Amino acid sequence: MARLWAHPRCVLAEAKKLGAEERQQRAVREEQERAERRGYARQEAALAERRARTDPDRGALAWHSARLPGIDQAIAQVAARYLGRMRVTVGWSVGDSRYACGVPLVNENGTLLGVFDPLPQAGPCPAFLLDVDLPLLFPTEERREHFEQYRAISERVRAANQSPDLE
Repeated sequence: MARLWAHPRCVLAEAKKLGAEERQQRAVREEQERAERRGYARQEAALAERRARTDPDRGALAWHSARLPGIDQAIAQVAARYLGRMRVTVGWSVGDSRYACGVPLVNENGTLLGVFDPLPQAGPCPAFLLDVDLPLLFPTEERREHFEQYRAISERVRAANQSPDLE
């Protein structure tokens, strides 16, 4: 019977290397999953906006939302992200629950570019806002801080629900 001997340092180095490779692969998988969720979330937003634009009553709601305090600054911030190359307006899909009572900001094609003033609610933060990876803009720093606390809690709950059971 042949025996193979390895120095303990070599065994530890190999274990560290394998652990690092596993962490890297896990990080790549997680980023792919986030990118997939981002893509689905943006497709959902585009569909919601197209549907809303077929409802004439939604135009009045969008018009009213365009007059909210702070919305002009939010629109300007989003437009500046795109170097002023596109027109940013209030989306007709305002009131959709995926925006957590916030106001969607869209381009002329209805593509979601940001959400203005989403509000913390009694339930968890909509997964949509966690996935979409677009700017969330607020009229005050206090509102932003309150929402960030709410989002952090929602992300912890989501992570706990997605992690495999440890038995």
